[in-house]
Amino acid sequence: MSLGRKKLAALILAGSSVPVAPTAAEAAEVESVYPQRPITVVVGFPPGGASDLIARHMAAYMTEELGSKVIIENRAGAAGNIAAAAVAQAPADGYTLFLAARPNTTHKLMYPFIDFDFAHDLAPIALLATVPLVMVTGRQSDLDDLPGVVAAAKARPGELICGSAGVGSTEHLLCEVFKKASGTDIAHIAYRGSAPALVDLMGGRTDIQITLVPGVISQIRSGAVKPLVVMASGRIPALPDVPAIEEYQLPGKDGGTWYALVAPAGTPVAVIARLNRSVNTVLRNPTLRRVMEDLAFTLPASRNTPDDVRVFLAEEIARWTAVLSEARVEPPR
Repeated sequence: MSLGRKKLAALILAGSSVPVAPTAAEAAEVESVYPQRPITVVVGFPPGGASDLIARHMAAYMTEELGSKVIIENRAGAAGNIAAAAVAQAPADGYTLFLAARPNTTHKLMYPFIDFDFAHDLAPIALLATVPLVMVTGRQSDLDDLPGVVAAAKARPGELICGSAGVGSTEHLLCEVFKKASGTDIAHIAYRGSAPALVDLMGGRTDIQITLVPGVISQIRSGAVKPLVVMASGRIPALPDVPAIEEYQLPGKDGGTWYALVAPAGTPVAVIARLNRSVNTVLRNPTLRRVMEDLAFTLPASRNTPDDVRVFLAEEIARWTAVLSEARVEPPR
C-alpha cells in the first residue's frame, strides 16, 4: 500500500535533523567572524539557464549585503545531483552552498548510484524563487500551437523529439506527463542542462522543449523560438498572449519549479540564520524584484525561514516522487 503525500512528507521531516535557533550570543559571535572569505554557491547546471541566471543575480546582491564575495561555480550532471552530492560532502562551515531545485527531490529514484540524501545531508537556508515553465519550438518549425503538436505527434508517432535538461528533470517529467495525457508517442533526448537543449531546438534538431520561462524569455522576445503553452493554471504576466495548459484541459498546471539555497548538514545554525537574513534582505530590494519579476521569477512574499523551507521541501519530495512513479520514468542507464 502506497503512502499518501502528506504522510510521506511527515516521515521525511521526522527523519531529518531539525536544528534549533541560535542563541543571541551565538548569533553575535557569528556576526563578528562570518564571512571572512569568499562563499561559493554551486549550481548543478551549465551557464545560460534559469538556475544560473538567478544564482548570479543573487550572488551580486549578497556580495554587497554580506561584505564578502559570493562566487558561482557551475557543475553540471545528473540533473543537478552531482553538484548536490559534492556540496553535501563539503565542510559544513558556510563557505560552500548549493542552489537546490526540483530535480534534487527525486534523486533517490533517478540517480540511486549517487551517494547522498537530499533530505538529510543538506540543510535549508531560504527559498529564492518559484518559476513557471513554457513549451517552446524553434522559429523554423511548422508547429504553431498545442493542438498542432498533438496532431503532428499522432500523424508521425515517435518522430517528434522533446529535448530536456536531463533525465528526471522537471522538463523531462512534464514531457512524459504531456505524452501520457495527450496519447502521443514523442521521443525524448536528455541534455546536460536547458541551455544546450535550447541550442539544438533553435537549430531544428529537436521539435519541442518544456523549459523554464526565465531561461528562454529573451529568445521568445527576439523571435528565436515560439512559445506554445505555459505550464500553469492561468496566463502569466511575462507572456500574456500565451495560453495556459489548463485552457486545453491537460495536466501540467502545477509544473513550475523553484530554487532554494541550502548548505551541508551540520552547518552552524547561527551561520544558517545569517545567510537566511542575507537572502531575505536581498529579496526585498526593489531593483532586484523588478528585474527578476520581469524575467518571470516569482520571489517569496511572506515568511521564508529555514524551517518553512524544510517543510516545503518535504512536501515537494513527496509530490514529485508520486509524479515520477505515475509517469513510470526509468532511471538513466
